[in-house]
Amino acid sequence: MFGANCAACHQANGKGVPPAFPPLDGSRVVTGPKDAQIGIVMHGVVKDGKPTAMVGWQQLSDTDIAAVVTYTRNAWGNKTGDAVQPAEIKMARK
Repeated sequence: MFGANCAACHQANGKGVPPAFPPLDGSRVVTGPKDAQIGIVMHGVVKDGKPTAMVGWQQLSDTDIAAVVTYTRNAWGNKTGDAVQPAEIKMARK
């Protein structure tokens, strides 16, 4: 899921292409509270009232979003140990 939906911007190595596409490797968002990251993946990022290049991915299934968030929280130098479950994504949709 990451390779198909995220790697074009954030790169396969998680280093991104700053400033447009920030790194996920070592990111405070990715290694911080998982609810914040889930919200960004689902709804995207708006800065100064304008959408950024980070669009929301609500069209993905709960399982797919859980897989992407789990992967990024444990890939590269990120070692949170978190396993995000589809039920957490389903709850975030409400």
